[in-house]
Amino acid sequence: MVTTVAVLTCLTVMFLVLAVYYALAPQAPPVVERLEQLKERRTIRLVPAAEERKTPFADWARRLLQSVGQRFNSANRTPEALRRRLMRAGFYGEMAVANYNGIRLVLAVGLPLAFTVVLTLLGIPVAGMMFVLPLLALVGLFVPSLVLDSMITRRRERIQRSLADAVDLMVACVEAGLSINAAILRVAQELRTAHPDIAQELQLCALEIRAGKPREEAFRALGERTGVRDMKALVAMLIQTERFGTSIARALRVFADSLRTKRRQRAEEAAAKTTIKLIFPLVFFIFPAILVVLLGPGLIRIMETLGALKK
Repeated sequence: MVTTVAVLTCLTVMFLVLAVYYALAPQAPPVVERLEQLKERRTIRLVPAAEERKTPFADWARRLLQSVGQRFNSANRTPEALRRRLMRAGFYGEMAVANYNGIRLVLAVGLPLAFTVVLTLLGIPVAGMMFVLPLLALVGLFVPSLVLDSMITRRRERIQRSLADAVDLMVACVEAGLSINAAILRVAQELRTAHPDIAQELQLCALEIRAGKPREEAFRALGERTGVRDMKALVAMLIQTERFGTSIARALRVFADSLRTKRRQRAEEAAAKTTIKLIFPLVFFIFPAILVVLLGPGLIRIMETLGALKK
């Protein structure tokens, strides 16, 4: 018991020191922060802001996760599949895989450890709850994967919603005389505020082409990174147009019309499903409350009348 109290006291003091250091860490002057914000507006970041933000505690935690994750990468046989999933979620950093694996391992070890500490503080015997520790370790291993899948799904939906606007802007740029490479770069710059996800992908595609990668490979990589069906259709259309030498502007306009039609059909489908989705809230939440409000006073009146008749 004395050893446990000593360990907990040591951990508490350590976290307090880290918290004080983090709170008293020198902050950048407002002028510097404003200049950094203006600089960020001129470029599209290929790494999310959460990965670029550097503070003393965050930098220490990042190094810890990376060191743990790199050791786990050597035992992982499918790093490319994981890297593809992270890219579809918007994480392009070199250490994205190491950070992800580090988070998994830290949670797998930290959750059982935190549970053990809580039981010790509450005076509950740990031996009787040993079966919970492996479950918490499994939760720590699989929850990051579920969160990553959710992020991929939400990002796909955002790209799907913004694709029609991007193609419309691309049509305007091509018809104005820009090449397809310049049009992609221009669309990425215009959409970086309204639709940052698709702007990020288009910017990366333009940078790959500028770096010397064949245009067809860059287009295919764009469709593979996003995983959106309509984006893959756009990529296939651009590749076919380039091979056969047909008009890119006309092909893009036809594709934009089809995208608008699909978006309208999806909106109509979602509106048609609304009635069915409202059945369960109506039956289980709204109707019981209405019945209580409507029938409650009458039932009380009936019970009072029956009670008076018995007397």
